[in-house]
Amino acid sequence: MSVSLSRIACVGALATALVLSGCSGSSGSGAKVASDCKPAHTFNTVSSKKLTISAPDFAPFVSKKDNTQSGIDVDVINQIAAMECLSTNFLQVDYSGAIPAVQSKRADVAIGDYYRTTSRAEVVGLSKAMYVDGMGLVSKDGVKDIPTVITHNVGTVDGYLWVNDMKKLMGDKLKIYKSNVEMFADLKAGRIDVGIDSVPAAQFQADQNKDAGLQVATANPDDQVGASVKPAQVGIPYTKDNADLGKALDDDIATLRGNGKLDQIFTDHNVDTSLTKLDGDYLVQS
Repeated sequence: MSVSLSRIACVGALATALVLSGCSGSSGSGAKVASDCKPAHTFNTVSSKKLTISAPDFAPFVSKKDNTQSGIDVDVINQIAAMECLSTNFLQVDYSGAIPAVQSKRADVAIGDYYRTTSRAEVVGLSKAMYVDGMGLVSKDGVKDIPTVITHNVGTVDGYLWVNDMKKLMGDKLKIYKSNVEMFADLKAGRIDVGIDSVPAAQFQADQNKDAGLQVATANPDDQVGASVKPAQVGIPYTKDNADLGKALDDDIATLRGNGKLDQIFTDHNVDTSLTKLDGDYLVQS
């Protein structure tokens, strides 16, 4: 399954059967909370004193190894749980099952680079944005501008907001991939010169393939490609009727941005901290 395709397509109200089929049933819990901890906010959760998180495997945002969760979104939600004096319970799901788990109240929130979209906002609550999912250009020479990109052999992971605009610019010359693993294999082999993926996902793959000498750059804004000008924002989906939880998420994200911890999380994962700098809050039409 292509995660990038699922992020856009799986946003509507889904049946309970899909919720059950999308979840593996395994979970992991976080550290214990000190008895004298004072939460920053008061809100209800699925399980008392726990924040239940539907978490698909999607590096570098969410990744599980030896029953331990890690990643950009994991670090953010762990910080939020600590501020709210909650232990964490990670519910392992497929990417398509994370939002339904929140809808059905099996989980309080979902993490995994979920876009703030108009259709998603109809079925779950969406926190204010944590970061933008920038249009990442991967090449050996660090190309940044789209007019230069389109003169090369180019590939992109499917399902992203820039794909249709790039198709208009390049037509059949644009190679479409189901996953960035396939795309990076072609980059390493020289079958394409430039690959396009989200900046964090691209950086993760580049770090895993250091021998290839690939550089990741955020695309310069270009009106020909809307996603380079107004990239999708990523938030935390939560149970739609839990307004108190939504308020807490918004406040805690603002705290992490203000105290520098959000930037530090991006630095820890070798991802460009400029992605945490927002130009207001908005939803992507979908």
